[in-house]
Amino acid sequence: MPTIFVTGGTGFIGSHTVEQLIAEGFHVRCLVRPSQSSLRWLQGLPVDIVKGDLLNPASIPKCLDGAEYIIHIAGTTKARHKSGFIAGNLTATNNLLQAASRLKHLKKFCFISSLTAAGPSSTGIPLTETAPCRPITTYGKSKLDAEHCCKNFSDKVPIVVVRPPAVFGPRDTDILEIFKWVSFGLKPILGSSAKTLSLVYAPDLATGIIRATLSDRTTGETYNIADPTIYSFSSVIDYLATFVQKRTVRIHLPKGLVYSMAGIMQFVALFGKNPAVLNIEKARDLLQKHWVCDPRKIQEHIGFQTSTSIFDGVNNTYRWYKENGWL
Repeated sequence: MPTIFVTGGTGFIGSHTVEQLIAEGFHVRCLVRPSQSSLRWLQGLPVDIVKGDLLNPASIPKCLDGAEYIIHIAGTTKARHKSGFIAGNLTATNNLLQAASRLKHLKKFCFISSLTAAGPSSTGIPLTETAPCRPITTYGKSKLDAEHCCKNFSDKVPIVVVRPPAVFGPRDTDILEIFKWVSFGLKPILGSSAKTLSLVYAPDLATGIIRATLSDRTTGETYNIADPTIYSFSSVIDYLATFVQKRTVRIHLPKGLVYSMAGIMQFVALFGKNPAVLNIEKARDLLQKHWVCDPRKIQEHIGFQTSTSIFDGVNNTYRWYKENGWL
């Protein structure tokens, strides 16, 4: 079986992708930073671990030796300064593409972008891949810049871009926080109560990433991978409450309060080592009414469609949290 090189394999989306690749019989090689010590999601899996740093171009070529496919999932989602997003998302991608362009037998480079690169829908109509991109955060802009970087290499590297919306599933820490609110009997509504969003269950996303990577039809394309159903944020909270078996009290946090909280947390983070969990840009992201996308293109091109209902996905996620002591 061919060798597939994966960045970000120790993370949430990456670990699900690596597990599925192994289950399908591929030889998987995962890039790990020299300073990284935690390999917990890869423990016991038959993967080759190679040490390298995407911000150190000289360390990359030896890691790619013999790879026929590259799945680039690693990225920076939190940073204290704009330069951190540029380095982790744009510079790292450019360095990897430079090395990939010198491979003789590379069949596909799959770049995992984000719906934030396209931005929210101003009308509530799900965005297609051809909709004008209007990112509203530095993170989203850096992912869009990385997409443009991919296009600049399209004459040298066979590339496909995947844009997932909000991702949930076992090992995810974001939806865990909402579960914790619900377990206290609270139903938080940030800003508008009419918010809608697209979702994708992590194992479904992993399957879509793999199918997009392996197909010849996808070269040069960009795909949204998401559950085709559009959900209200309120209904998602209700699904979570079903499994927690809690009656919830609706807590409305108006925009002004959310921005004030974000500003305080951002200021406090200036005196620490880590970026704020909530800052002004993250607040802007969370307060948008419609983070929705249309995933029909990938189904039309290669027949891929997500297969896990939100009920089953949330159930699996909740059970995993309980079994692993996260809740």
